[in-house]
Amino acid sequence: MAEVSTGNPCPFLRALVAHDYLDDGVVPLPTAAGTIVRVAAAGEGDSDLPDKAVRLIALLANGLSPAQLVRNARQGVQLNALRDGPLDKHGAGSRILDVKAQVNDSELDRLDTFASDKQRPDGGTERGLDLAEITRYMEANYERARGHRRRIDRKLMNGEFPQLLRVIGRDGHQGRYLSLDDVRRLCIEQKLPQRMLDSLEQR
Repeated sequence: MAEVSTGNPCPFLRALVAHDYLDDGVVPLPTAAGTIVRVAAAGEGDSDLPDKAVRLIALLANGLSPAQLVRNARQGVQLNALRDGPLDKHGAGSRILDVKAQVNDSELDRLDTFASDKQRPDGGTERGLDLAEITRYMEANYERARGHRRRIDRKLMNGEFPQLLRVIGRDGHQGRYLSLDDVRRLCIEQKLPQRMLDSLEQR
């Protein structure tokens, strides 16, 4: 596993760097978007992400000044300098990773309080969150951040756990859900679900 900079606060991108799918530095926009889309397509069911939207996010990720936008467009997105960028919510989100990219176990425990038992595709049971539970979780996070949140932060949240549900979610017997075990693996071990890694190896 490759080392990941603390300047990258996104668990999914951290896993891509750790698995050596992306460099922990400047990555050209077509490479970054293409890799993210390819990895997302290895998920279960309808897990595809739109290339153009991913590329636009990568363009904006390091800053909104004209000079920074030109730099990202010409050179690429700097994955080890995403922290404190325009997409960083500064504690208004899940707080699962702190500013040093260390895992807050208490926040993972808190996430579990919004989850419920889900039936896996193989018939077993595990803890997970469907879209409604994720929405309640995000609303609670936004409310918790009252006093130091921005209006844009609630919209930025829609690019995190709902997208994780889309990409690494499972199609259970009661609908799609995000496995808590997969979230823990992603955040603590910086690893994608094994089923996705197996699918990527076969491509």
